[in-house]
Amino acid sequence: MTASDNRATNPARWTPQRLSHVTEALEDLWGVATGTVRQRRGGTRYLDDLFGTDLPDAALAKFVTNGALWALGDVDAFTVIRDHVIVALYVRVERRRLGLGRALVHVARAEAAHDALVLPGDRAMKSLFESIGWKARLLTLGDA
Repeated sequence: MTASDNRATNPARWTPQRLSHVTEALEDLWGVATGTVRQRRGGTRYLDDLFGTDLPDAALAKFVTNGALWALGDVDAFTVIRDHVIVALYVRVERRRLGLGRALVHVARAEAAHDALVLPGDRAMKSLFESIGWKARLLTLGDA
């Protein structure tokens, strides 16, 4: 068992850190996360709104530069907090259900996040936020 595996079995040992530079591991996970989101209903529109006119890699660099991105472990998970809202939270598939997402939500709350954005049909993410007491309260409608 590696040190990383030990942390995964004991989520209290995870130490979220604000990343100060883009690493290869972060770029890899960012690519997986954005690819996954693009496949979901509303995902392409959501990413367009999140990135603005930036390309995904440029948006990632901005989030890191602005201190908006937090990560866990060897970049097994990350969250992006913007204007007190969790706008992105992603956990590597093989590391899910170990408490990493919850650890990142607690960091976000400590950073004054009081809201989160979740795509339609993403029941797992909605359940995570409901488990900390947040309630779904907004449905956005518009052209696809």
